[in-house]
Amino acid sequence: MGLRRLSASEIGQTGWVPGDSSSKFRFSLVIATLQDDGELECCLASMPAPADGPDFEVVVVDQNGDGRLDDVVRRHAENLEIVHVRVDFRGLNRARNVGARVARGEWLGFPDDDCQLFPDTLLALERLIADPTVGVATGRTVDTSGASSVLRWRRQSCDFGRWTMFGCLTEAVFFVQRSVFMRAGGFDERFGPGAAFPAAEGIELMDRLFALMENRRACYDPAIRMRHPQKVPPWNRWAAARFHAYAIGAGAVVAKRPSPHLIYWGARIVAGALARALFSRGWKRAAYAARARGFFTGLLRGTRVFYFAEWRNCAR
Repeated sequence: MGLRRLSASEIGQTGWVPGDSSSKFRFSLVIATLQDDGELECCLASMPAPADGPDFEVVVVDQNGDGRLDDVVRRHAENLEIVHVRVDFRGLNRARNVGARVARGEWLGFPDDDCQLFPDTLLALERLIADPTVGVATGRTVDTSGASSVLRWRRQSCDFGRWTMFGCLTEAVFFVQRSVFMRAGGFDERFGPGAAFPAAEGIELMDRLFALMENRRACYDPAIRMRHPQKVPPWNRWAAARFHAYAIGAGAVVAKRPSPHLIYWGARIVAGALARALFSRGWKRAAYAARARGFFTGLLRGTRVFYFAEWRNCAR
């Protein structure tokens, strides 16, 4: 199909500069990748042939810096439209924002590099967004057995709002109109893997998007599926560290945006973690205790970053 290669210096990493003034594709799938061990190969191989569904491009934002993905990208560009962007930094959401700048799709999606699409993923998405009132579309992740992964997903499709988004949203199966995403300024780069607050960037972004969507709806449809591995269990030291890191992100979101629905979400995270820790053993207990500690760590760090730093600057 086609391959464009770009470097960060060609794009520019300051400001918010769209790649084109008009959309060329229906979808742009922005995949930020680092330390790839074959995941991207499987992800690209799962992409449907353009003749089998809506037209789309893939924007690969490569943070490796060593050329390890060149052959993989070149090989799949025979069947897909790919933009390969090499950057000289590390940070998932900074990379996603760079990818969004050069994307030429009407809609943006942000699959993880260890995700795989189903043959009907984009078709199900297209059916949902055929309704012009839809401004954000989300789906669910499943493991290799077809069971829910990452979250306990709702079984029925629904519209969601600020109070109900928490069981309907993960970044890997999140699609947003490019124009709305750009007006929001993209992901907050202080959140997500490689940043100070390692998770919860999707909730933080969605909370801002609600204010910009005007009469558009945010819709969840379980028919929009991606395969994503369930990382926990097994319960071990790595699982405890993961729970702690992700909860830091959640606590920081509440610190940044202390609205009633996010405070309620944070309270549920802490209460659920403490209850599970109380009735668990071994590394499972340690993981849930780490989640509760991580939330308060994020809350304190976030308060310092989002409020005390600004106060000091104003006092000077």
